[in-house]
Amino acid sequence: MLKFFLALCAAVTLGTLLGCVPVARPPAQPVVYSLSTPIEVIEKDPQGMVILKRDIPDVMYNPNFQMSPLQSIIDIENLSGATLPQHELTRVQVDLAQLSAEETSNETPGSSYVPAPPVYTTSFVCEDGNTPVQNAVCASPQLASLDVQLASLFRQQMGSGSIFGRDQIMASQRAWLLTLQNACNVPVPSVNANDQATQPPASAAVTSCLAAAYQAQIATLTNWPAPPSADTQPAAIAKYLDYKVLDSKQPALCAPLQAAIHGGLDDNGAIDPTKLPGAEEIAGSHGAASGASPLGTINVDLYRAPLYAGYQTRARGVSIGSNAVLGANSLGSYVESTSNGGGRFTTYASQTGDYGNIDVFTLNGQTVALLTDAIGYNTPAPPGEAAAAGLFVLGQGAPAPACLFETFINPPPLSMGTFAEQPSLTPFLALVDSIGAPPAQLAGSDRQDTTYLTQETRWQLLNMPLVPLAQARDGNWTGWLRARHDQVLDTLYNWSQQSAANEAQFTQLFALLQPAAQDLDTIYVQQQGIPVNDAAQATAIAMMELLYQATINVAPGLAGTPNSPTDFANYQPRYSILASP
Repeated sequence: MLKFFLALCAAVTLGTLLGCVPVARPPAQPVVYSLSTPIEVIEKDPQGMVILKRDIPDVMYNPNFQMSPLQSIIDIENLSGATLPQHELTRVQVDLAQLSAEETSNETPGSSYVPAPPVYTTSFVCEDGNTPVQNAVCASPQLASLDVQLASLFRQQMGSGSIFGRDQIMASQRAWLLTLQNACNVPVPSVNANDQATQPPASAAVTSCLAAAYQAQIATLTNWPAPPSADTQPAAIAKYLDYKVLDSKQPALCAPLQAAIHGGLDDNGAIDPTKLPGAEEIAGSHGAASGASPLGTINVDLYRAPLYAGYQTRARGVSIGSNAVLGANSLGSYVESTSNGGGRFTTYASQTGDYGNIDVFTLNGQTVALLTDAIGYNTPAPPGEAAAAGLFVLGQGAPAPACLFETFINPPPLSMGTFAEQPSLTPFLALVDSIGAPPAQLAGSDRQDTTYLTQETRWQLLNMPLVPLAQARDGNWTGWLRARHDQVLDTLYNWSQQSAANEAQFTQLFALLQPAAQDLDTIYVQQQGIPVNDAAQATAIAMMELLYQATINVAPGLAGTPNSPTDFANYQPRYSILASP
């Protein structure tokens, strides 16, 4: 039995999913609920599409909220008494009224709710446990509007470019967030005799100061340098991907498509029709969202996905005119129709109910739609499931499945056993995480962002090292990386001088630096088959990035200025990459 700790509407993620109205309340011990079936939280987008949430981190950074990872599926919003198709999802029915009653019965005796201030639409959930700045934003329509605008811009910038450009933007945002409290003298909550926490309303001066700060950060991100082009042929990720035919209903379409796949992959591992011989893009991820065709106007639903999809631009479906013809489970249903259901547990394309890419184009005189699962860290399925790509022929009737491919990462992602065999890399990574935990002063949602994106970067460094290596080479990031690495080494040394505990961790970290690099190089050469010279360079990139992750708490804004990597083309490093203290 999976137990999860749920102060209903008190967690950043679940509050959003439940659509609850935030209510200020005194801190209390988490309420424990037990369900007979492990669950996974899902939500619905404005169009009613079911969105799955898998692998929610077990620490949500709210001191009054804890939750175990969720493994199965539940629709918390609409399940009371609902009858849902069992072939799609196994769901658990929950009586929300009963949960609410249980929560009330677990209240601390004598406690009462504090009336909440006005709440406006923001990029985060307005709730008990927010930071003072967030509370001020929740109470101001001007600040709430600016917050939504900034969040949208931030996610747009984070969803493009290399991992190094993303590091820059994240550092800029962290540094900015950490200045707001003191720079604008935002009032902090006070606790009365009944242990009720209340925050004085922000004055006009405080609101004006925060508005100016938001506008300045919006301007910073708006004018952020465009990411360097890294359009390699073929894309570096192609070295790791195998597209194998799972089903071929139209060999005349499937055979040439399979032959052209590796030369037609984009930097995210998806098939780019604009690179396929004889293909003409109509609409989709590699073109405009809409386009004209003999069938009518083709519309591909593109959107900026949330954190659990790395803020990528994702696709949710295809319509012809106002007619929806392909949706969230179209590809999964095609997979499910094959032998053993293609090894898939659900018909949904991903944990966020979308696709990595959808493109509609002409091929061999036919109008076709290619639906592709996300690849890599954000691949759609639980362990053991393979991402898929499906080609559908569009016509006057229902789309006709034509070709189905399974994608495999080769070599497979590293297992925990692989790390156990490397005596220095595992403790090195543990120390990096200990020293570099996100700053406690950040809001829970911002710490969650930092942790998730850091882990996504690490996954790519360990499992697809040729991708960041290609980004560094093609995007001219090498000089910038060496300049940042010099800053990292200086920063960590200065931090070590602040206390005996810091110095002990610093000494241990650098004692493991060279052996951990050797472990990683061995994995690259012996298990991934990377040529020795490329492996050495990939190891250098990875170790610089991992040491940088150790500074996230020590120096949250390090290297967060909007510099172009070309500004550092002639930089002369002061330290070696694997420098000894």
